[in-house]
Amino acid sequence: MGLSYPGVGHLRLRQLVIVLVLSVSLLTTSACAGDTQVRQRAMENEQRFDQILHSARQFGFTSAVLQPILTQYAALRSSQPPLSLFSNQPVDDYYLSLARRYLLLNTQLQGVMAANTQRIHAQLEQELQHTSISLAGDQKAHLPIGTFPAQLHQLEGALSNAHSFGDYTHIYTSMQQFDQRLSALEVTSSHLSALQNMLNLAQQAQLNTTVLSLQAAYQNDQQLFQKNTGAASLQSLNHLLNAQYQQATVAVVQAMPMVASTRLQELDQGVQQLPAANLDPAPYQERLTVYKKQAAAPMDVLSFQHFLKQVDNDIFAVKADALREDANQAIRQFHQDVEGWSSSHLYYDDYDGNSYAIDTSYLNNNFGLDADTLLNQATTLDDLQNSLDVAKTLLFNHQLLEMDYDDPTPYDQVHKADLQALQHYQLMQGQVIVISLSKQSLRLYQDGNLVRSFLVTTGRPERPSPPGVWTVLNRLSPTLFKSDDPPTSPFWYPNTVIQNAILFHDGGYFIHDSWWRINYGPGTEFPHHDDSGDQRSSGNGSHGCVNLPPAEAAWLYYNTGWNTSIVVY
Repeated sequence: MGLSYPGVGHLRLRQLVIVLVLSVSLLTTSACAGDTQVRQRAMENEQRFDQILHSARQFGFTSAVLQPILTQYAALRSSQPPLSLFSNQPVDDYYLSLARRYLLLNTQLQGVMAANTQRIHAQLEQELQHTSISLAGDQKAHLPIGTFPAQLHQLEGALSNAHSFGDYTHIYTSMQQFDQRLSALEVTSSHLSALQNMLNLAQQAQLNTTVLSLQAAYQNDQQLFQKNTGAASLQSLNHLLNAQYQQATVAVVQAMPMVASTRLQELDQGVQQLPAANLDPAPYQERLTVYKKQAAAPMDVLSFQHFLKQVDNDIFAVKADALREDANQAIRQFHQDVEGWSSSHLYYDDYDGNSYAIDTSYLNNNFGLDADTLLNQATTLDDLQNSLDVAKTLLFNHQLLEMDYDDPTPYDQVHKADLQALQHYQLMQGQVIVISLSKQSLRLYQDGNLVRSFLVTTGRPERPSPPGVWTVLNRLSPTLFKSDDPPTSPFWYPNTVIQNAILFHDGGYFIHDSWWRINYGPGTEFPHHDDSGDQRSSGNGSHGCVNLPPAEAAWLYYNTGWNTSIVVY
């Protein structure tokens, strides 16, 4: 009987099975892989189709319109390659078919798109128009748009030459990139504005240290923004702006209680002064009570900004009401003074038999409504103050005219009205030209001392010389005067060479030589006989300028300067 070894037989059997399984696995894997280039082609066709499908949806093609194509697409995506153990051909055939079907589907989709190119063109044209409007607004807002206009022009040119769906897809992609860059620019501009608003709030809160430190940073931010080197630089700048904004916000929040208290004290002081101006303080007192309650409650930055704006508006309104009332009182007093004096002090002209107002410059149809006009147009405290100052000047200078009218002092000596003018306007130091409308005279003072005197001719009743306190605006030697009136006007004059002219008021009011005149002094501002014999040019007052004989005008021109003050009363 022979011996048997069952362990060895089983071992050989297991080894045989393992070899068989590995061989089948290798064959199966090799067969399923197929040709790599064939599979790659199918995947590329699928990817192109996906891109065009995405563009179609972006252009507004709905699923209902695309349904036949989407159904085929879903079927292709759900299909699987066949299992082949011993050959690559079935797998290769599958992917070749898949590539052709995706190519066909791609063609079908492009056909649908091509049939709607007119609508796509109109849509892109409309979007470009919106972008152009947005860019124009940014340009008007002085944003650093750089090459954006040129890029937009290129897109417009590309759209006008577009024919295929591929052209439109390329334009659409470029437009998206353009809009993203433009949007980043606008966002950064908005962040800059937010920081500036916060700095303004800090300045209103009188946080001078914070304002100074961040203002320098803000100026640097603006320079970086103006360079606009690209999206990355704008993103970096935005991070910087956010940090600075937070820093300013913290400073403002910490200062809010103190600022609110200071503002309310200022408003309270203004309200208390209203009764002295004959104004009712009750409406402001009611709002002041409300403000005090708001200040006692917690506020965030936006609430505080709104609170501060309301309080500042009332502070402005209180001051404006008081200034407006002061201006109204000064204007009323001026008009009453003119009305009470003018009609009882007329100049009887024996040349034409008419009577004229001595103070014609102060009448309403001339310069008498200057303060009224300024008051009606006033929008700021400075405007209101200017109206009040003009009213006071008109009133004071008219009173000087009244005084000088009754003064028998010769024109070439010091007049009391002159000295009052110099003292009132704090002109006792320096060089001053004083012009008396009632006596048609001009006197030059240096440090309060009379230097020289002249008889003059000022503006006629229809175009008088402006009363007030003026400075030298220009000095011309020589110059050419041209009439602003048409030749048919009685005020027209031919082009006239002037040797020496000192401009003292806007609108062409000069002190200058008038070689066409012979007579100067009282009465020459009205119709009169002039010894020159030229009644048209010389038989009336000027067009508002102050006329002197040529030699005297030259002396005055070369003995005065840009710092000379001029008082006309």
